[in-house]
Amino acid sequence: MVVRIWVVEAQSAEAEARSLLSPAELSRADELGGEQVRRTFVTSRAVQRALGARYLGMPEPEVGISRACSHCSDGGHGKPHFTAAPELDFSVSHTGDLVVIAAATDTKVGLDVELVSRTMEIDEMVHILASEGERRGLATYRGESRRAALFRIWARKEATVKLTGHGLLQVPFLTLSVDGPVARIDDPPADWPDEAIHLNDLPLGHGSVAALATTVPRPEIDIVTLPRVADLSL
Repeated sequence: MVVRIWVVEAQSAEAEARSLLSPAELSRADELGGEQVRRTFVTSRAVQRALGARYLGMPEPEVGISRACSHCSDGGHGKPHFTAAPELDFSVSHTGDLVVIAAATDTKVGLDVELVSRTMEIDEMVHILASEGERRGLATYRGESRRAALFRIWARKEATVKLTGHGLLQVPFLTLSVDGPVARIDDPPADWPDEAIHLNDLPLGHGSVAALATTVPRPEIDIVTLPRVADLSL
């Protein structure tokens, strides 16, 4: 079983990525404030459309993407999926200038990437983010190693809830433990998967930590860095 992962640098991809978006997405992109926010939005939507074009064999702007939540009636905040290919599970994440997408047909996937250099108060984040057992583990680290270990926990938790499609209000991170090969949760919400959620750290570089969650253990992971978004659809 293979999980394929594509990495794109948004700064070099935005101009080409705009040509792959639907008219509604272009309109929304132009309404966004901030160059970085707009660039990330455009590149993220473009890589999703390029993946759909690759799998469905149609032009990128014609790919139908649904964001309906599977846990409630909201039509806009769910895990994205292709309306014509529900068997293809994918997850997208971004940090800094990186946009990353993971996809597979034989497992559910959740992906998260975090830039370790981002500004935050580490001790405060430990108490918000880490379970009791994770805090004990973090206490054995010092300095930059502790920062990297905390971000690794963060990426693993985000990847887990991206796989399940649950939000932070449904899964408080203090109840979720990811310091082992399988995610553990104290009080799972409705629709939590019956199968185990397996965790994999990803070597993406660029000063980031990244994690992949799957419902199949030990997947083969194929990581490709793309010079152009459209190369994904080939």
